[in-house]
Amino acid sequence: MEAYRRAAPEARPALADELFARYYERVARWCYRFTGERESAADLAQDVFLKAHRHLDSFQGASQFGTWLYSIARNESINRMKSGPPRATDEEEVLIDLPDLAPGPEDIAAYKSRSRRLHEFLTTTLDETERTVFTLHYGDDMPLDAITRLLHFDNASGAKAYIVSAKRKIARAVQRLRARGEGL
Repeated sequence: MEAYRRAAPEARPALADELFARYYERVARWCYRFTGERESAADLAQDVFLKAHRHLDSFQGASQFGTWLYSIARNESINRMKSGPPRATDEEEVLIDLPDLAPGPEDIAAYKSRSRRLHEFLTTTLDETERTVFTLHYGDDMPLDAITRLLHFDNASGAKAYIVSAKRKIARAVQRLRARGEGL
């Protein structure tokens, strides 16, 4: 960001592109976890970066750039959620971070099935805030204090309280599944 601010106006677009490229994959993954659908996630990520680009000059450096960007992603996600449920698509879902090795159709189907079951399990087990904190912490390796700042928690234990609650709910739900002889 410092290089962006010091740069001549004609050099700024390239520096902004480089900065956004560093964060694109993480933001895209976060958007995918939020939407559960590749095309919607790509649209949401594009909206996040468009808004970030429009307001790049307003970034004051009070937080890390990634935290600022995640707050935009969070706000855009909430706005999208308020505007209605994500649109359904008949297209096959392809996960953003499939390995470079070309898996066979059975591997893809099994992976998609597990991912879908896990997404449904988390959606039915956790409330929205717990799910967001859980995926940011365990999916994106974001520290709890950064999540607390990002999501503007003002409770004493911050994001940790949501992680503890999520773990308890997940443990109880897994016990119920096992008691019925089911699995994820």
